[in-house]
Formats: sequence, structure tokens, C-alpha cells
Amino acid sequence: MLSVTFTIPRRTTIHTDGTPHRVTIGVLDFNSKFIYTIIPKLWIHAYLNVSTINTSNKQLVAGPAASFMNNHFVTHSSIGIICIDGKFDLPLGTDAGIKVDCQPVKTIIDTQGLISKTYFENIRREIRLFNTKPIEVIVCVYDRISLSLDERIKVKLVVPDLRMKEPIPSYYVTLNDADNLHWKCLVQTGSECQLSLEDTLEWSTDKCIELREESE
Repeated sequence: MLSVTFTIPRRTTIHTDGTPHRVTIGVLDFNSKFIYTIIPKLWIHAYLNVSTINTSNKQLVAGPAASFMNNHFVTHSSIGIICIDGKFDLPLGTDAGIKVDCQPVKTIIDTQGLISKTYFENIRREIRLFNTKPIEVIVCVYDRISLSLDERIKVKLVVPDLRMKEPIPSYYVTLNDADNLHWKCLVQTGSECQLSLEDTLEWSTDKCIELREESE
């Protein structure tokens, strides 16, 4: 069982009728990191998350939390037990200051070969981010390339080119083992960041396939 003792910095009156009573234990200042997350296949909005480290000499107990930003209430959430030097995250919901524009999917179909024909389908998607906030922001975008469940159907990632040695100043991108792309973008105030995803499916024309968009 966890036991934590706090010292109240000033005298206060607590009612004896058993009703809930709030009293300020202390005010703690933390340096926080603000990161926006976008998953276009699920929702075309930017979700703000705050990552913080408890650098105080006090352990934080679990319970509900009310989040304010610039003296304005944002949302209700909760935290677990946060030890000294422990890291914790607080979701702050969507932020209309980051605009997300997903362009319509462009598909190009082609067939190559005279006797043994090969079928190609090129799929291109574009995501545009607009920062209307007065500060630069970090935005993480997650998307997935086409997935083949048949080894005879080949999927090739065309854009982004992960072989590029020179990084793009506004973002960098990685691909994990589950074929999920992760862009980490630094978007300046009043600026736009454009992300492109293009892949090609290749298979023999004697195969019949069906393409489906599924939520992850």
C-alpha cells in the first residue's frame, strides 16, 4: 500500500460535514514537450499531447486532472502514480490551429508485357499540414503503405524514398516492421508541410485481386 504525506503551505478551514473539500498542496513547474499526432486513416484532425517529467521532489498521486492552456480550460483527464523523475503524458484533445488536408487518392493502372503480362497499380496519397498558430510545432503523422497477404502480389514503396541520405529540412520519415510510416515534421508558424505517400502493386494479369481500405 502506497502512503504519501504532503505539507499544506498555509492554514485552511475544512468543513466537518464530510463534503468534498479542495485545498492547494503546492504549485509545481515542469518543462513540457508539446507534440501533435495525426492518423489520416482514422481521423483528419491534429491531437495535442503533452509529455512531461516530474522534476519536483514530490510524488504525484493518481486521480482526475483538469487541463488548462493559456488560462483556458481544455479537457478533463487523469494521471496515474507519478514517481519523482517519472515521465507522464496528458492528452489535450484536438487543436483547430493545425489544419489537415487529405487530397483525394490518385490511382494509375498500367499493363506491361506481350505474352506474360504484368499488372501495375500505382496509388498516390498526399497530406498537407497548415500551421496557423503563432509558434512552430512538432507534428507526427502515421500512415500505412498497401499490404499484400499474397506473396505473388508485390508492393513497392516509391515515395518517400527511404534511401535518401540527405534529410529534408522540414521532416524526417521512418518505416517500421509493420509497414507503418512515421513522419516527424517541424512546421513553422504560418507555413505548410506537404507529405506524399506513393506505392505500386504488381501482379500477373491471371490473378484477380480486390483492394480494400481498412481502419487500423
